Amino acid sequence: MKHGMRLGDFLDLEWFLEQDRLADPAATLQRDRRLGLEAQAASVPAQGFGMFWLDRRRADVGATPASALASGLNVLRIVLAVAGLAAGASLARGLLAYSGAEPVNVSVFLLLAVFPQAALCLLAGLLLAARVMGMGQFRIPVRPLFSLLWRRQGRLGAQAGFLRSLFLAQGWPARMLAWECLGLLHLGGLCLAAGSLAGLLVGVTVTDLAFGWQSTLQVGAQGMHALASLLALPWSWLPAQWGLTPTPGQVEGSRIVLKEGIATLASSDLVAWWPFLAMCLLTYALLPRLVLLALARHSLRRLERGFAHPALGRIADRMRSPLVGTPDSTEPVSRPLPLRTATAGEAASPAGRAGTDEAGCVFLLPPELEGRVAGEDLAATALRVGGERPVRVVAAALESGDVGRVLGECAGLEWTGGRERYIVLVEAWQPPIRENLQALETLGRDETGGRSLTLVLCGRPSHGRWLTAPSAVDREVWSSAVERLAPLRVDIFGAAE
Repeated sequence: MKHGMRLGDFLDLEWFLEQDRLADPAATLQRDRRLGLEAQAASVPAQGFGMFWLDRRRADVGATPASALASGLNVLRIVLAVAGLAAGASLARGLLAYSGAEPVNVSVFLLLAVFPQAALCLLAGLLLAARVMGMGQFRIPVRPLFSLLWRRQGRLGAQAGFLRSLFLAQGWPARMLAWECLGLLHLGGLCLAAGSLAGLLVGVTVTDLAFGWQSTLQVGAQGMHALASLLALPWSWLPAQWGLTPTPGQVEGSRIVLKEGIATLASSDLVAWWPFLAMCLLTYALLPRLVLLALARHSLRRLERGFAHPALGRIADRMRSPLVGTPDSTEPVSRPLPLRTATAGEAASPAGRAGTDEAGCVFLLPPELEGRVAGEDLAATALRVGGERPVRVVAAALESGDVGRVLGECAGLEWTGGRERYIVLVEAWQPPIRENLQALETLGRDETGGRSLTLVLCGRPSHGRWLTAPSAVDREVWSSAVERLAPLRVDIFGAAE
């Protein structure tokens, strides 16, 4: 399941998910169920449920991190553009200073205005080529600092979950941010080159300039012409009568000898260099920056088109999940839902049937609860928190060994929608230990981003009932422990809410 998502969409989604983490899970399920009915009424396809949810949440709150990001990026683009144009124009104006006695030194102009920009473009191109060939990665330099700050969460706000996922997570979000920053850098370089070229063209238009070259080295006019011809190779196919490259005679006639001055030099030779300098700026500074900027934007858009946030699938599952229990007064009972139908016996179906039917989810429960909780109750719980019936109910302790065994057994399942869903029932009155957290990390670790992990917390048995609501203290203990697994995201619900 693919969902195109931009960096702003990712920030908003993480922001809303952090709010949901702090909210009442029952209220969250009820709200998402209502949004699911609205999406169904609007004939939204199943793969669009997640973005429909995001758009509706945005409409309810107004200002979001995406709007702040867009405003900040627009301001930054304007600042970089203005600063680049001003810096380029100032550079060209300083190099074109001409008093009438000493002409503009072509060598100095090339050395300060053309070669540095060309070198930066070449370096950026080499880094991009290395990135394409898998020889390097763009990284966020502040990530280690943010990781240190996150260990001391008191320094960060309660709604910083989206920042945590952005800076602590590896992969898509960090890569999107890197491409965005790279595009800003190329925009600044492009405006610097454009300002230099504009400054040169305006200078030769409104003032009477003379260009020449001089050198203490015995290079001669032939050596200077060879260098100019080498730099002019990219436009050497253009007609010679356009005068874009100085001829050998013009090179010889524009050589400056300080003790002789420029009084004896022909004006036609002294003005023959500016088209060549303009073409150098255009070819080696402006056009490469334009190409690099286009490549950065194209790479960012391609990355966004292929990005599938794993939470979108979980949100879509909640939007399609029925409310088990007393029907809500705002929800017609007869309203059809886009749910996969299944019989109650599927909750304990053998492994052999998994190859013929799609797997909605796999339910893990503690071995001591095996046989004490009815399969119908487990199926109802799975439907309530995830919208899918369990294709398997596995008795497994929350330990790395048992979790690894479950993952191995489920490796060949055909999952509904191509997404793996694991629901773990936990006796919340038993405090989490390190081995439990390691098992959760193993179960939730997923390189493809298509796996969701849900914890269902149950309290102490009461009057023969094993699926009881956890206490507030137990819920807080488990929530705080699971939060230390960041950036791994785990949905937590109570067994009876």
